[in-house]
Amino acid sequence: MGSMKNHWLPNLILFSFLLINACQRSPLATVVNTQEVTDISNPTIAATATFIPTETPVPLPAVAIVNGERILQSDFDEEFQRYQDAATAVGNTVDLEIGKATVLENLIDLDLLAQAARQDGFELTDEMVQQRLEALIKDLGSEEKLETWLATNHYSHEGFERLYRIEIEAAHMREQIIAEVPTTAEQIHARQIMVQSKQLATNIYNQLQAGADFATLSWIYDPITGGELSWFPRNYLVIPEIEEAVFALQPGEYTEIIATDYGYQIVQVVEKEMARPLTEDALLAFQRSALANWVQMAKSNAQIEILSQ
Repeated sequence: MGSMKNHWLPNLILFSFLLINACQRSPLATVVNTQEVTDISNPTIAATATFIPTETPVPLPAVAIVNGERILQSDFDEEFQRYQDAATAVGNTVDLEIGKATVLENLIDLDLLAQAARQDGFELTDEMVQQRLEALIKDLGSEEKLETWLATNHYSHEGFERLYRIEIEAAHMREQIIAEVPTTAEQIHARQIMVQSKQLATNIYNQLQAGADFATLSWIYDPITGGELSWFPRNYLVIPEIEEAVFALQPGEYTEIIATDYGYQIVQVVEKEMARPLTEDALLAFQRSALANWVQMAKSNAQIEILSQ
């Protein structure tokens, strides 16, 4: 213990000496700038800090920007390969210009739907993605089969994950849009008489005006269906002139001769209901129309920049 005291005391004296000596130095020696140290032995040379510039990430090549979100070139290329495969599978020849434009439009539509889903409050979690992915693996049979499916369909793992998430979001928005389509509508049950000769159509119309039975004549000129048009709502038939004419009539009344691309037609209203449930085909047609109208409106209000294809 005494030995330790003997070594400690001289050290304390030395420290005190250095401290006193430092206090007696000139002000020049005691002022130290902690931000910049100057070598006073060579005042012309100053030490300067070396700054390493932050590397700015280079964005991946894109084909379009939709409301600030990029559609990557790699995702477009993979989707176009799938488009070509689908066309080839049914024996169609792919026009490159039309095909690329179609694929790009589809990807833009998908992006707009996904963005709207997020704005609507839909939050896609990793757990949701994992659950759906596990369901997909179960449907395919195994993870190995999923890998094979991805390769066969030109999916990179990164591209599949991006598109899979966007698809889930877009599907949510599609469901919201079609859920607003009414399932009932004003509908008419009608039948027609259609011939290719205007003179024959005039002769039939004159018979009807003279009191001939419409149903009897309709079976004569269409022995397979009797001219049956069944029930249909507004904006459903491919001939707008027919719709416009029949919805102005009451049951039992018939139109004048209407010239169309299909021939000369006379249409009779059999029944009419103001709120009849839509058929499955009619409801599907209305849902598709609602979705197309939504996308068109979204595009008109979006900031879309086409970069390349």
